Amino acid sequence: MQTALAALLSAALVASHSTALTAADADSGDKWVQLTPAGTFSGRNGQGPWVTGDKASMEQIVANSRQYAGSTDLAIDYDHQAVFGAIPGVGGKAPAAGWIKELKVQNDGIYGRVEWTKGAAIAIKRKEYRYLSPVFFHEKTTGRVLAIRMAGLTNTPNLDLVAVAASALFPLDNPTGDSMDKILTALGLAKGTTEDGIVAAINAHLISSTAIAKAAGLTETAKPAEILTAINSIVADRTRLATAAGLTADAKADDIVTAVQSAIAGKVDPTKFVPIAIVTDLQGDLKKLREDLTADKATEAVNSAIEAGKIAPAQKDWALGYAKADLKAFDTFVGNAPVMTASQIRTAKKPDGENAELSDSDLAVCNAMGLDPKKFAETLKFNKETA
Repeated sequence: MQTALAALLSAALVASHSTALTAADADSGDKWVQLTPAGTFSGRNGQGPWVTGDKASMEQIVANSRQYAGSTDLAIDYDHQAVFGAIPGVGGKAPAAGWIKELKVQNDGIYGRVEWTKGAAIAIKRKEYRYLSPVFFHEKTTGRVLAIRMAGLTNTPNLDLVAVAASALFPLDNPTGDSMDKILTALGLAKGTTEDGIVAAINAHLISSTAIAKAAGLTETAKPAEILTAINSIVADRTRLATAAGLTADAKADDIVTAVQSAIAGKVDPTKFVPIAIVTDLQGDLKKLREDLTADKATEAVNSAIEAGKIAPAQKDWALGYAKADLKAFDTFVGNAPVMTASQIRTAKKPDGENAELSDSDLAVCNAMGLDPKKFAETLKFNKETA
């Protein structure tokens, strides 16, 4: 935008307006002095009209002025010597009378916070200088004020500064004034496009640049050179992939993907790779084999424990479940269990009648603990009924 602003101002005319000063304006300390009025105004000698517009328009003028000044203060000279000194062949000194340190907008116009030099403050108090004549850029046809250039202490305000070469303020490669046309061409705009159209085009380019940066895997604040490097790298990688797949450099992305997939599929070594379905089936078979082997070992361990008299035959189902779940723990249990007596191992006869509800495991418990199966059955029945 700095280049666009410079080109826009370089094509503008320079004019001045005057503000009367009093001794109070030169008192010690910085003073706020009106530089331009609000709305539409003309010079003391009838020049103009010039337009600063409403508050929003004046805020834009202040913003343009700050951007034009950059890190420097706007100068106040004597009798516009700084401006005339810019014309080849005129020369002359241009000492500063003061500096505009800050700009602000009020309802009645644009004001500058001025820091006077000691000599200028004395001259104003003595009424040796009575007027402050700010210099501003404006459009020739509409008179719209664009930016404040500087100001001068003068007794002949409202000077016609149109003859001052704009290129003396903004050095250009082309002094004929067609820089704006170059900007419009670079933005793809037609000659005569308004400032709003230029701003809209620049914003559109900024948005596009941000989107491209994101797509290239960069941050939104990536510089154009970084974006260009990333894109060139992506294009180079894409070209190498296309060439490796046997395609031309301008092949479409889908064609490159298809070619690469086909190439990979055609080069699979069947001695090193097997289909996933076969692997899944093998995993299932291996799991079943392990389960069968575990069941066989559990059955063998239970049968051995029964033969050794460590568990009763009636406990076989329980023992098989235990051994299948944790064979090592079952072996430890059997190793610590005492050898059962013959009466404990023998399966008791189930009682007749209504008490014949004991399972083999119940009978094994009765045998192991020397309990009467009939009474044990009655106890179980009673517990069920009272539960």
